[in-house]
Amino acid sequence: MKLILNHIMKYFTPLLFLIALSFNSWAQDTLRHKAVNRSFRIDDHSVVKDSTGKQLTYKQWSDLMRTRQYVLLPENMEDTKTAFILSRKDEREARYIKPNTAPTDRVSINTPKQLSPEEAQEQYMASLPKPYESSYFNTGEVMEPFSTHDINGNKIKLKDLRGKIVVLNFWFIGCPACMQEIPELNKLVDDYKNNTNVVFLAIALDDRYDLKKFLKQTEFKYDIIDDGRYIASGYKIGLYPTSVILDKEGKVAFHTVGFAVNSPYWMRKTINEGLK
Repeated sequence: MKLILNHIMKYFTPLLFLIALSFNSWAQDTLRHKAVNRSFRIDDHSVVKDSTGKQLTYKQWSDLMRTRQYVLLPENMEDTKTAFILSRKDEREARYIKPNTAPTDRVSINTPKQLSPEEAQEQYMASLPKPYESSYFNTGEVMEPFSTHDINGNKIKLKDLRGKIVVLNFWFIGCPACMQEIPELNKLVDDYKNNTNVVFLAIALDDRYDLKKFLKQTEFKYDIIDDGRYIASGYKIGLYPTSVILDKEGKVAFHTVGFAVNSPYWMRKTINEGLK
């Protein structure tokens, strides 16, 4: 077996990949016994699959590559326009032949757990710094309650929501960061759509007319509160978006200003801990 491995290593050179740049992969031409240089290019239009053959979006595989735990391997070394396989760096099976056993009997040792793309992405989000806290609230303090109506005329009293996890978002239509986070906030609502113990309220500075016009074009799955400038002013909020999560006792469990890529991770984490 050692001789076979030595023979293989003699004719193959390691692969080196650089994301979003042209990079070279060296393969050995076993017929002519000379090195052949093949150039591959990876960008946001490249086809990338996981180990099961499932095609990944650019965001999925680029986020995983940033963890530095994965590499991209060409599916077909002979095709410069080939698809790529996302493979974990430590996804190598150590094999050896036991003494006095048939060559087909192989033993796997120290094989690491294979993370799914979702698990790896969550691990990456957890490794990032926690989103910036706002200066308008203090974790552990009870939030002063407010009473208002939503855009459909339904009465909302924050005090009546005790016993539930309340997720608040302060925003306005002309805020670029607010627009950027809406798709992620919608996913958050979907995650808890069957849980009546989680309530999502979006307090907008805009009036009802402008909001209804906006919502015809852009879906926002929070319960929308219009003309909420006086509510935001009551908490002295001056930067947007600002998100706050209250626990079942009405205490601030999480608060952040702006939009961070891992804000949804921390929001889910806070909600789940509050539901325990």
